[in-house]
Amino acid sequence: MHIIANTGDKITSNEVDIFISNFLSYNIINKTEAKLLKVATSDNVLTVPQEMKDTLRASIFKNMILNLVED
Repeated sequence: MHIIANTGDKITSNEVDIFISNFLSYNIINKTEAKLLKVATSDNVLTVPQEMKDTLRASIFKNMILNLVED
């Protein structure tokens, strides 16, 4: 929850990669979940104008993390 609260409304692809790496290190997520997070938040799949990507990425990332930790 601390991560979600401090992520803000925007997050870069590089910041997501750092979070994912940390989550893997602390066994919060597994490798499959890490891959899905990375793919879902990559610039390749965010087909919106560049100035909107970080906002959309933050929303997707937060929602995916919330759903992963609720289980």
